[in-house]
Amino acid sequence: MKKLKYIILFFGLVACSDLEEQVYSEISPSNFYQNAGEAEVALTSVYNSYNRAVSLFDFGLASLTVMPSPKMIASVPWRRMWGNYTTSASDAVSLPRVWNPLYQGVFRANVLMSELKGREFESEAEEIKRKEIIAEAKFLRAWSFFNLVQLFGDVPLPLEPTTTVVGAQLPRTAIAKVYEQIILDLQDAETGLPSIKRGETEIGRPIQATAKFLLAKVYLTMAGLPLQDPTTMALAQNKLQEVLNLEDTPQGYSLLSSYEDAIRVDNNNERIFAMQQTQVSADQGTAFGHVWGASNRFDPSLGIGQFHGGYTQEFYDSFEETDERRDVTMLYSYEDNTGVIRTYKGEEYDERWGIFQNKYVDFDQSCCDGDPDMIIYRYADALLMAAEIENSLNGPTEKAYGFLNRVRRRAIATDAPIGMTQSEFFEYVYEERYRELSFEFQEVYDIRRLGKVEEALSQHAENITFSPTHTEYKAGFNLWPLPIAEVQTNTNILTNNPDW
Repeated sequence: MKKLKYIILFFGLVACSDLEEQVYSEISPSNFYQNAGEAEVALTSVYNSYNRAVSLFDFGLASLTVMPSPKMIASVPWRRMWGNYTTSASDAVSLPRVWNPLYQGVFRANVLMSELKGREFESEAEEIKRKEIIAEAKFLRAWSFFNLVQLFGDVPLPLEPTTTVVGAQLPRTAIAKVYEQIILDLQDAETGLPSIKRGETEIGRPIQATAKFLLAKVYLTMAGLPLQDPTTMALAQNKLQEVLNLEDTPQGYSLLSSYEDAIRVDNNNERIFAMQQTQVSADQGTAFGHVWGASNRFDPSLGIGQFHGGYTQEFYDSFEETDERRDVTMLYSYEDNTGVIRTYKGEEYDERWGIFQNKYVDFDQSCCDGDPDMIIYRYADALLMAAEIENSLNGPTEKAYGFLNRVRRRAIATDAPIGMTQSEFFEYVYEERYRELSFEFQEVYDIRRLGKVEEALSQHAENITFSPTHTEYKAGFNLWPLPIAEVQTNTNILTNNPDW
């Protein structure tokens, strides 16, 4: 069982109209934030926005980012509609569980930064910590906005705290302007965060290299749809090179020799950023292993294994037999808690369920107290990004192959085919990202920036194999709808995204 990593404190902060919270404390902000310890507690409340037991990852991003992957099958109807694009703005299960936590994190970060900027702590060490916490809050705000703009397009851009519901009702900001703010926040985080990895009491929290990596990913995303900014690909390459230059140092990250360790061992040297989970404190564990767990795999007294969906046979077959990623990612055959061997498409393991995921597994969790941290970014992603960027700028050079093959060799897969054209290499890296990063909340972002929404929909099992089928592609599918509650209550949001 993992020890408690963050002290938990709930603040009654006002967010946008559908984000009001019960007040748990009457401590005035003016009387708080008096030292680094209090500022750390406030920073924990920002993290806690993303960390409720059944919220952002378990029910939210799993639907909005993972299920649109053409490699996925849903076993429950309300997951299925994200794969075949039959969802709507009135969805009350997944949509608000993405919108609300991300904006709650933004509003809490805004309060924290506003309070700390106007203060000066007594000692030099406390002053250093104050500035680092501001930088960390900016990183978290940038990460929140980055998710929001990729998922919803033009979104409200609150940059200051508010004490009224009316003050929180902001109009939508154009995509390009949202990215401008993300870049500003990450540039400040890049210089203001600690340069070396955190100690045990702050383990898993971002450092300068974390901000560099996310800035590179932002530039790469801007080079694709919808912005298609021709200047940002080179910026992505330069910033990513700074991350690569720090490999195997206390200031950077590295590729582990074992793919399974990269997935199973929390806070390893390959983890660039992950959301920490723990069983020690209520509501601070993940429900992922429960919600997405295999049928009857675990101790029946714990009641876990709801198997909301899984992978397609075609995706499983796309891996080489030697590729370790296949069986770390997917559970094709297993012994259940009664001793029965279940194999996919067999009598006890229905095709409609998909091949169960195997990345998030915790054998002693009950419902919502799983220990595995939610993986957000790994160094393998940096290498695949480097391969894609090099190919985009210079074609499939030896350097591009080198980045790609490092990832494949670690997985005990053969090297990528030599002699590929630029477009062939592009497609190969696109598929490799599925094999390496599946269920790490990257899928829909890759699909969208690379202009593959229509293609993914046409390939999705929910749209070609299972009923209801054959959803016709619409241009509006490149964005999800804003939650209907936000559109109806925010008088400054006049319309939702098209086709929703």
